[in-house]
Amino acid sequence: MENSKSEELISGLVTAFIDQSGNSNLAYRPEFVYNDHKQGKKVLVSLEQELKRCDEFFISVAFITDSGFESLSMILKELEQKGIPGKILTTDYLTFSQPKALDRLAQLKNIELKMFRTNSEVGGFHTKD
Repeated sequence: MENSKSEELISGLVTAFIDQSGNSNLAYRPEFVYNDHKQGKKVLVSLEQELKRCDEFFISVAFITDSGFESLSMILKELEQKGIPGKILTTDYLTFSQPKALDRLAQLKNIELKMFRTNSEVGGFHTKD
């Protein structure tokens, strides 16, 4: 079973990045997600849909704010109730993350929260870089 998923993922990656004529499952092809108000596309909706159907999740994000946490709090609490594990990596870069949001996120039992600590030797770290 696991090997089958790996093969489907590889096939999807090949179709997306190497040979677009390849036949692969759309669910395993990467997709660029962005807000487009003209087409009614929202990153938040896409993220919620993916989280609702996942077995586990990994998120890397530049900073965590109260409003950002609040936007996802319901789905994150649902995942906690279902026992679906997740890992979130953020950073202290420019000290933009808000302590209250980090505390609320850290209270969720299913999530492992890690913060990359920047310093003068390491320099800055931003997940978009």
